[in-house]
Amino acid sequence: MKKDLGKIIASVLVLAICLGLANVTGLDIRGFISNFHIDLESLLKVLIIVTGLLSIGYLLKFLVSLIRAPKLATLVTILRSGIDYAMLILIVVWSLRVLGADINGIIAGLGILALIIGTSAEGLIEDMLTGLFILFEQEYKVGDIIEVDEFLGTVTEIGIRTTCLKDNAGNEKIFNNSSMKDILNRSSYKSIAVVDLEVPDESLDKVLAADYGDIKCLGVEDISGEQPVVRFTKEVEEKDIYNARREMNLYLLKKFKELEIG
Repeated sequence: MKKDLGKIIASVLVLAICLGLANVTGLDIRGFISNFHIDLESLLKVLIIVTGLLSIGYLLKFLVSLIRAPKLATLVTILRSGIDYAMLILIVVWSLRVLGADINGIIAGLGILALIIGTSAEGLIEDMLTGLFILFEQEYKVGDIIEVDEFLGTVTEIGIRTTCLKDNAGNEKIFNNSSMKDILNRSSYKSIAVVDLEVPDESLDKVLAADYGDIKCLGVEDISGEQPVVRFTKEVEEKDIYNARREMNLYLLKKFKELEIG
């Protein structure tokens, strides 16, 4: 209830600010309203426009989603986001024209209004421009595992304004594109899965001399405990690093049994 009340108050305040700015810029609100012709036929036309454009938008997004090429996944998410914005603008403009509004007059008046509120939209413009740079420069793309502000996750969506990351626990975090700075892209190179195991002193030479296939035995990593610790590593994709560690543990357990190391 408090949340709904807050939304109502915020909406009233925004409306009051818009009316005040319209008065300052000379935008003729009364004339704009008087030109409206709201009747059953006009409302039916608006309904057809809204339904038709929404259907076109859904169809376009469906067709875009059919693009399965991994290299184009980033372009697909940006296109889907752009389609939503384009359909919304078309619905508003076309519906107002059907209802009798002078679109050219509105645009001329809003041009001055835009100059006044332009500074508040600076962040939005920066987000959109950064989104375009992300698309063309491909610093990261959908499916990459990146780290931003100490949050590590997989890029699930890149939109016109935002980028969405999901971590291994399923948590999603949404970043404005303009805040995507100092990015560590872990998918741009191979990651190293590391397993450290304690080895009895009498078996150390046997462990160091054994063959572990594509797993590398780097040698003794730590001698501060009761038994020396031997480090094993393997190059893997970042998305597979946790499974790789589990598989290495299982493999090394079996290998140690073969070597009769307790």
